[in-house]
Amino acid sequence: MRRRRLGRTGIEVGEVGLGGAWLLGREGNEAEAHGIAIVRHALSLGVDFIDTAECYIGSRSERIIGKALRDHPGSVVLGTKVGHIPEAFDWSSEAVIDSCLASLERLAVPAVDILHLHTPAEPLLESLTRNGGALDGLRTLRDRGLVRWFGITGRDLGFLRRCVDTDAFDTLLVFQRWDLLEQSALVLFNEARSRDMGIIAASPLRLGLFGSARPALLSSLDASDRDQVLTLEALLADEPGGVPAAAIRFVLSSTQVSVVLSGASSASEIDTAVKAAAEPPLRQEFIDAVVKLGAGRVRALP
Repeated sequence: MRRRRLGRTGIEVGEVGLGGAWLLGREGNEAEAHGIAIVRHALSLGVDFIDTAECYIGSRSERIIGKALRDHPGSVVLGTKVGHIPEAFDWSSEAVIDSCLASLERLAVPAVDILHLHTPAEPLLESLTRNGGALDGLRTLRDRGLVRWFGITGRDLGFLRRCVDTDAFDTLLVFQRWDLLEQSALVLFNEARSRDMGIIAASPLRLGLFGSARPALLSSLDASDRDQVLTLEALLADEPGGVPAAAIRFVLSSTQVSVVLSGASSASEIDTAVKAAAEPPLRQEFIDAVVKLGAGRVRALP
């Protein structure tokens, strides 16, 4: 697998990482062994970046990953998140520290490489940066050796830009703002890379719209979006691996992206992502056509 630098962390990771949101299948009802098998299969393919969250699958994702990594002989860059448990998260230093400690226990690890603040939204920026706020908690965890780096996640581009402008975060995780359907994150990516942040692109299949959840999600779209998806499918149908693989290759067409996350719900889905990354880059004519189709969705940063 080709490798990319994860910004100011200085480490290099495989282009495809594993996201932990769907390890028990799309309905979340598979046996725990199913999720453990996905993680271990990803590791066998050379995946060395795993992202999860305190709330995924009712906190079961962290436990599954912890069990899957037990006795794993290789090195893995492991990240999780804070902010959704408890539901009324107050973004205080104490809340961040308590959440991280609970995650470490579920993951059965002494420390994580990256801790992300999980999709906070305005007007919470002051809560993150104030004395005794979330950033103080992150720094305390880093000083105690429980976290190596920390980052911010989300899809609210204006809010994320203000977080980037603080220069406090090492990584930026963005979802549904750089994919086949919408490409509005490029300006934000430029700003983040100017600060040497690692950029993590999540949900390249748009929560499964370009993969296993297509029937249900396609029917929920309005007519304009549905037409755009169908046009994309026709455009990319003959690409190796079809539309799901083309979606991965499109995300990786941006050299600003450090790693793309495959939120695999089966071993075959992580196979698709890894094989797609091994293909030659998507041809420029296809990239241009995709961007042209998504032009109406590109939003300027406020």
